[in-house]
Amino acid sequence: MESLFSKRCRATLLSLALCTQAAHAAWQTTAPRELKPGEIAVEKPGVCDKEGATYVLTRDLVAPASGLFLAKNVTLDLNGHTLTYAAGYQGVANCSFEEDLKGWDVSMAPGAQVKDLSLLHPLVGKKVCLLPKGQELVSPYVNLPVAGRAYYAMAAVAWEGMDVGIFVEDEQGKSIECAFKFGNNTRPCCPEPNRTCKLGGGTVFALMFGQSAGKYRIRVKAVNKDCIIDEVDLRPALDVGVGIVEKTLPWAYYKCILDGDSCAFFDYTEPNTQDQPKAGIPVVHGEGTVTVRNGVIKLGSKAIRTWGLQSTASDVRVELDNVKFEAAGINTYAVDAPFGTLKNCRVELDTPWIIDRHRQQDYGVALMGANKPSDVSDSEFIGGQGQLTVRGDNSKIHDNLFVNKQHVVNHYSCSPGGNNTKVYKNKFQPEQGSGILIFKQQGVEVCENEFRIEASPPVNEYAQADYSVSAIRVTDYDAKKGDAKGWCGNNTIHHNKIQVIGHAFPQADAGYKPMVYGIFMSVGGEQNFVHDNAITVEQKDGVNDEKHGAYALYIGGSENGGTYTDNTIISNVTPVWIGTMYGPAANASFRGNTFRKAPGASDFVPIVLGWYKFPTHNVGFYGNKFEGMTFQAEVNDYTTNYVSEYEFGWLLTVKTAPNAEVIVLEKSGKEVIKQKADDKGVLVIPLAEYKAAGQGQFAENGKQKVKIARTDVSAYTIKANGKDKTVSMTADVSIEL
Repeated sequence: MESLFSKRCRATLLSLALCTQAAHAAWQTTAPRELKPGEIAVEKPGVCDKEGATYVLTRDLVAPASGLFLAKNVTLDLNGHTLTYAAGYQGVANCSFEEDLKGWDVSMAPGAQVKDLSLLHPLVGKKVCLLPKGQELVSPYVNLPVAGRAYYAMAAVAWEGMDVGIFVEDEQGKSIECAFKFGNNTRPCCPEPNRTCKLGGGTVFALMFGQSAGKYRIRVKAVNKDCIIDEVDLRPALDVGVGIVEKTLPWAYYKCILDGDSCAFFDYTEPNTQDQPKAGIPVVHGEGTVTVRNGVIKLGSKAIRTWGLQSTASDVRVELDNVKFEAAGINTYAVDAPFGTLKNCRVELDTPWIIDRHRQQDYGVALMGANKPSDVSDSEFIGGQGQLTVRGDNSKIHDNLFVNKQHVVNHYSCSPGGNNTKVYKNKFQPEQGSGILIFKQQGVEVCENEFRIEASPPVNEYAQADYSVSAIRVTDYDAKKGDAKGWCGNNTIHHNKIQVIGHAFPQADAGYKPMVYGIFMSVGGEQNFVHDNAITVEQKDGVNDEKHGAYALYIGGSENGGTYTDNTIISNVTPVWIGTMYGPAANASFRGNTFRKAPGASDFVPIVLGWYKFPTHNVGFYGNKFEGMTFQAEVNDYTTNYVSEYEFGWLLTVKTAPNAEVIVLEKSGKEVIKQKADDKGVLVIPLAEYKAAGQGQFAENGKQKVKIARTDVSAYTIKANGKDKTVSMTADVSIEL
């Protein structure tokens, strides 16, 4: 029978879905119109090179490579039509082994096997190919219809250290060799005789270019050990639907991925240069605006590493209004530009896997310039491995819908990468994955958003260990303030609605532990502030235990654990863990929050402190309400070498003269606080009733026992305005001086 809590959650979701339908105008079809005087008709792919002109499509356009290149201050009106780029490619049949080894030459790979490892190595489809060390798999021939251009011969690889060789040969059996030259330098691109992916798995490729059209095939060899591979194909690469070119970035071969280099307009780079566009490509310099509106930009084939719109013009604002982007493949993106405005757009990406999950710039929409703010609103983001990253300070991200399909680590629905960015009134409903990542930023405000986050099934990197997703993650990996690589601080999370749903996955590997959090805090730089949020937690599979967990707040690896005020948390399991599997925690304060047991839930403790060797220090709970439960803090560090510390207390409200100095003395006479009231003469002070320290131990029978020592400190003397009073902090207290 469905629980009352489940029914209420379901009602909330229905309400959320109805709100979503009503709140987001997003992209709409547009009826073609007649051209106005002075507008220029566009009837074929090519260049729109008249600065300041308005270009209007008069029909659908289809390009076998990139579509259109724009000059500065151009307006491109798609006029209800579709611009299709990289069209006309078929690829390797059965490239993902869903039909076992049908079509593949296994004469040099007699040990190759196809297995369903979708819960252990979920790469692209359900099945993967197990290729023994030293054996080589050969694809059927693929017709590559366009000469001279770039193709990637590619293979998804499950794990770092599984070295593969990737070779291409033509119909006569000749091995294709390609090298990229710039200045006096030459870099081999094809074949790649011995390459591996990075940690977490990825897609290894060889860059083939400058070849004639015709039939080619790919050979994949397991070099140093047995390999797990998937999605082995020859695909068009590096195309754009719309290009805005200040310079080219021809860093397209595999070593560039390992080095973290960006890439743009490889096929349009003047030979033997590093950044010069070919003749005929409009070159954009200086400040300006490019506008694209009212239509569809679509990738025409399953490809790899393409962009619907790409700009390297550092001072040109890209304005996208009512544009729909569609793409499918590996690292197939919608937008890559320094900064801009997206409004009423829709981004649909079918990208089940990625080249390198460590590259945080590889998001569906990436506005990567740090010098100017962007504004993204009223748009829908459907699918992709990471959906939106915006790096400009003071940017705004609002009134959008995010439905992420995250199959790799650390590719969130939204990554506001600039300081003082505001993320508000969005809806986050990932099919799989996380919501917002705040990574080494200051002053980010996240407010009035709605989240529905569910525990994830296994991903390739963490199919045999704990793997977490979260509505909001705030992290600098416990960096110190002033760290040259960045740190977090003074970010504010408030007035959000967060629904957290936990699951077990009994068919997964026994070592898999799915974790899901409302807010995951791992910060060392400065404090961050979390207030007035409504968080519900439903663990659908029993209690939080060593097999799975769902938490409203998960604070670990965090010297500055955060300040949490006036939040409401409703849960059917323990909702807060401080000092976690991720690391110890310190300097966390909880004031005036409400913790409520969900209807029908079994009893549980509201707070867990510590894990194994990770304790807590300077953690305080003041003036919180516990409904359906009493306050308890379960100490969970298992060794005798560490002690978890916390305070439990209440809130003292002092009413006195405006800006008067308030002094608080302990019973011993020791001064513990000296602070001024506000200009209305009010000061609210958190004061402990008792201080506690817990130390976990194992008894002889193997069961854990915990020693907790409490020290009563509830008596205080308060001085202000020439007066004093003695108070006992066993409840919230208000006094006048």
